[in-house]
Amino acid sequence: MKAWWKRRTLRFRLALWYALGGAFLLTAFSAAIYLYVAQHLAIGLVLREELAGIEARLAVTPEGRISWDGRELAAGAAWPADQPWFELWDEHGQLVRRFWPLAAEQLERLPPAPTRGTETVAVFSLAPAFPLRALSRPYAVPGRAQPWMIRVMGAHEPAAEALAALLAIIVVALPIVVALLVAGGYLITRHWLKPLERMTRQAESITAENLGQRLPESGAGDELGRLAATFNRTLARLEDSFRTLDRFVADASHELRTPLTTLRSVGEVGLRRGRTEEEYREIIGSMLEEAQRLHRLVERLLELASAEGGGQAAARETVALDELAAACVHDLGILAEHNEQQIVVTAVPCPVRTDPVLLRAALQNLIDNAMKYSLAGATIRIAVTAGAGECRVAVTDAGPGIPAGQRARLANRFYRAEAARAGGGFGLGLAITQAYMRALGGRLDYAPVEPTGSCFSLILPGPAEPTR
Repeated sequence: MKAWWKRRTLRFRLALWYALGGAFLLTAFSAAIYLYVAQHLAIGLVLREELAGIEARLAVTPEGRISWDGRELAAGAAWPADQPWFELWDEHGQLVRRFWPLAAEQLERLPPAPTRGTETVAVFSLAPAFPLRALSRPYAVPGRAQPWMIRVMGAHEPAAEALAALLAIIVVALPIVVALLVAGGYLITRHWLKPLERMTRQAESITAENLGQRLPESGAGDELGRLAATFNRTLARLEDSFRTLDRFVADASHELRTPLTTLRSVGEVGLRRGRTEEEYREIIGSMLEEAQRLHRLVERLLELASAEGGGQAAARETVALDELAAACVHDLGILAEHNEQQIVVTAVPCPVRTDPVLLRAALQNLIDNAMKYSLAGATIRIAVTAGAGECRVAVTDAGPGIPAGQRARLANRFYRAEAARAGGGFGLGLAITQAYMRALGGRLDYAPVEPTGSCFSLILPGPAEPTR
């Protein structure tokens, strides 16, 4: 049963629940109406009218003498059949007198005493096929401390016929109403879920080749409208990811084609004729140089893919940025001396919670770029500062700088500014650095330096509480 239910459409399930719930409520409502009419309207209304007429014509003296229409009624006198039937009971629950035209031999049982002090409606049987309806309530007698009880009675057949007609109406009308509920529920749910059907058809048609398509949005602020908007935002991000991947593959293919073409060309030239040992050494050296360049490019691509794909999980610990900067300068100091460059570090204590391996790699990328694009004899400055809830490591070079129109693309893969093309490289260093900073919860920032030069900064949230 559960598996069958899950295989049904949402529209079917909503319509069925709507119909079952409506049928249950209507059945309960109809039963309540029937019971109310049976106990109050069909019996009580007629009896109350009769009782009001009786009280208007009846009078009881303090001594217990009973008058009807101003004439005293003698004990044992016959009661006309065309007059209302009623009883009087005293304050002790004893029958005072019963006014009806029935003889004792016609009855199997007599009505029980009414409940004192309250108004009650009842139906009881005096003989087979002789149901009697009755309404009793307190009756004030002048000069008596406690009220009597008066009960009016009447044959039950007319009310029973009315109730039977009411029951027939309910039995006939209820299935029709339930059928209308089912049809209405189905039509309503079909109308409400029509946008979901359109979204389903559109989603089935979207593939990797047409990610630019979007799900139809109704413009309403309901759940389906919000669902379509959420899916469209997801598709937009997916489209951007595919577009970025396509650009990455195209750029990587272009960068890989150059060293491979060079390797093949150098080999083909070397095989065209016999050469001396020295010429072969020169050709092999050129090929090895291109192979090394190809190796470095592949390594950089793997680093970038690992950084952006989450391959390197950040293992956070408390790191002193000033000490980390000093360690990076120490590692690259030999290369700076070889380039006849000087690295100057100014730092304040700044502990942060971060991954020291990823942060060190990002900082080494910036220092390596600064040395690569600065002339011999230049000074490279590294500053560690803290403030406004963050810590910053700034690397300032003395290079040619970057034109304003090219700064927005600095962290793009394989992008190199015009002034930096002579320095070699692949245009991947800043892209890798930015990916590392995203993994660390920080960011990469750039600012120009006057008159020439660039300042790249690694910004991390902090400072952290120092460890003890």
